[in-house]
Amino acid sequence: MKALVKFAKGYEGVSIRDIPVPKPLDGEVRIAIKACGICGSDIHAINDERETAIPVVLGHEFVGIVDECCGDCGNLKVGDWVTGIPAAYNCGKCEFCRRGEVTLCKTHQSVGVFKNGAMAEYMVMPAKFCFKVPADEPNKLLYAVAEPLGCTIRGVYERIVVHQGDVAVVSGPGTMGQFVAQALKSRGAYVVMVGIPVDRERLALAKNMGVDDIAENYTQLEKAVYSVNPSGADIVCECTGVAQSLANCLKIIKIHGTLLQVGLYAGEINVNFNTIFEKEITVTATNSTALSTWKITMDMLEKHKINVAPFVSMKLSLKDWEKGFEIARNKTAFKVLLLP
Repeated sequence: MKALVKFAKGYEGVSIRDIPVPKPLDGEVRIAIKACGICGSDIHAINDERETAIPVVLGHEFVGIVDECCGDCGNLKVGDWVTGIPAAYNCGKCEFCRRGEVTLCKTHQSVGVFKNGAMAEYMVMPAKFCFKVPADEPNKLLYAVAEPLGCTIRGVYERIVVHQGDVAVVSGPGTMGQFVAQALKSRGAYVVMVGIPVDRERLALAKNMGVDDIAENYTQLEKAVYSVNPSGADIVCECTGVAQSLANCLKIIKIHGTLLQVGLYAGEINVNFNTIFEKEITVTATNSTALSTWKITMDMLEKHKINVAPFVSMKLSLKDWEKGFEIARNKTAFKVLLLP
């Protein structure tokens, strides 16, 4: 089968290769992958900014059809459309696994990172970490973004407290920022999204999707926030992975505010930690998903409480992966799906 394999360090160490079709082991299903999203962490992997197995098939945001079951696979059967949690290989015994927070297991191995992933014609993974796509869903490919949506749902629904009317700033109008904004609106927050001038179209889309106000720079952000709450933002969500964005978040947040980190930084950054001390800020992050997150996420998708369709902006053949990664790297589209 064809698969996008990272076989060596650097960009030149990634290519489409022919590898054997995997066979599921006991409790696993084999999935015929129909779509796999390109994530920022995939770009970090190619650039050797995160540790991966070598060789490994990339990709962890997926949807596909079960085409083989081995042993006890619960309620899954051949023909079911599924998506799933990447951290599917874990110890199953530690405190985090027992709580369903498998991504935090010290020995976990995620598909697309340490286990072969979904940028391939087929992938295997444990059935217990797969989730059925509703059979009557007309656009099942949209469930390829269930995982990144879940990362934001975990942040907004499980990692922070959101009160009705809270003023929340979302820094970064990319896919994750857009999902965070919708999740915050679903919890009753007043949402201000901030970007930079080149983000004008993305900010306009966010406004059309229900964001209360937008800003292209910090001056506009101050006006948008302070006109609603002179004390500053109750919640700030940093979704860019850019140091200056974090600095602005720390400036606009109010005393006793909450900072949620969503963006992944490429390396160490400098930040004035004294601001956190002076304002007694609560700082937390959303690191992938937990099993509990998926129940919320799949329910919200099935009931169309969040609209992800506008953010699946490009679909490419797997052989065009370089074009897809370039588009994702340059952020000239929202979510790019590769179709094996």
